[in-house]
Amino acid sequence: MKISIAIPAHNEEAYIARCLESLVEQNFSGELEIVVCLNLCTDKTEEIVRDYAKSSPWLVKIVSEERKGVGWARQTACLATSGQVIASADADAIYPADWAARIARAFTEDPKLVVLYGPVRLQGFGTFWKFFHPILNDTITHAGRPFGWHNVIGSNFAMRREAFLAVGGFNTSLKALEDHEIVRRLRRFGRVRYDPHLVVYASARRYNRLGVWKTISFYARNAVRALVLKRETEDLEDLSPSPQTPLLSEGKAKKRATKKGGL
Repeated sequence: MKISIAIPAHNEEAYIARCLESLVEQNFSGELEIVVCLNLCTDKTEEIVRDYAKSSPWLVKIVSEERKGVGWARQTACLATSGQVIASADADAIYPADWAARIARAFTEDPKLVVLYGPVRLQGFGTFWKFFHPILNDTITHAGRPFGWHNVIGSNFAMRREAFLAVGGFNTSLKALEDHEIVRRLRRFGRVRYDPHLVVYASARRYNRLGVWKTISFYARNAVRALVLKRETEDLEDLSPSPQTPLLSEGKAKKRATKKGGL
């Protein structure tokens, strides 16, 4: 079986090398290709990907998408694949060596399987959220499954390519939750299965940048917008402070510094 890994990338120079390293080292006896979609990158992401493409034992294909958004980038990456199964990945995630093999085995053993997904463990949290976030995420996953709601995350799910094409791919009007939304359409073509052992590790950067509760409320709010109301979602990037924007106003920062200094 041929597995195609689709990765959207927008200015991922700080993360994508570790992602590609984990994919290059997959312990997989089948055929594997890695498709990276560059989405308006202005940093060294493309240079890093091309360096890995030179030495990778697997085919690494680079495509570009000029329309901004993870939905567009994920769609373009998936359309450029050629494998029977498309594995959706993210540039800030790290993949265990048996990830591709586990996906291939599941789809080979179950011809009616259309989607396979697993948990994503976030790295870079403080002690409390490092402990609590997996509990919260797993609770949401298990609570939703009996009702046909699957807590699919774009960095860790796979789908049959023929089913992906049959539903027309991702809803590119969505700026978030495009992964959840496509699974609701894919499930009409077969089984959706959760594998608790199909674990990947991703960066907690969005939670750290925006704040944990604000990020959770963003995803909850937009899950309702995308899946229930069928409306366009908000863009998480629009809510995030830019690297140049201080999280505290100058006055508050000075006040905090004064308190710490005991003056």
